Amino acid sequence: MDKVKLPLFADVNEQLQQSDLLVNPADVHGVICGLLCGGVKLDSKAWLEPFDQLINEGLGIPDSLDAILADVYSGSEAALKDMTLGFELLLPDMDQPLENRMEALAEWVQGFLGGFGMVHSVSTVASDDVKELIADFASISQMDIETDDDSNEAEESFYEIVEYVRMGATYCFNELGDGGGEAQAMPILH
Repeated sequence: MDKVKLPLFADVNEQLQQSDLLVNPADVHGVICGLLCGGVKLDSKAWLEPFDQLINEGLGIPDSLDAILADVYSGSEAALKDMTLGFELLLPDMDQPLENRMEALAEWVQGFLGGFGMVHSVSTVASDDVKELIADFASISQMDIETDDDSNEAEESFYEIVEYVRMGATYCFNELGDGGGEAQAMPILH
């Protein structure tokens, strides 16, 4: 069976720009992943209503986005369920300035927190590890975006944060997601 892949950031961005929604691909992917990791029922429809509430205040998602959003959802669900850790964040390519990628990462995490909070029930007991991850994600979402530092050290730090968020989202899905399995080891940020 072929792996379901996420659409490219640029392709999602192009579709969003042609619509009336003023959101970016990182935010869209973050919301979808937050919904999945928070426990939304895994089917092709359950995520649509909370997604619409968060992204467009319940006013409906333009029909022109149905296909690309379905691709983002399918790719995200498949990647989160992938035991080979194939899950990736939908962020701008490496050739984009570090500041743009950092901003997209912060928006991804903000979207994730919104989606996660929308479906994660207070009655659902999350482990201390998940609570710590969510607190860390909240801190990451508020990180200082302004940087003149395009050094290798800044790039390495960025990728360490991306890896932490990637593994953290996978951990949340495995613990709380609909059909999630046993949680893997807690990611460590150095």
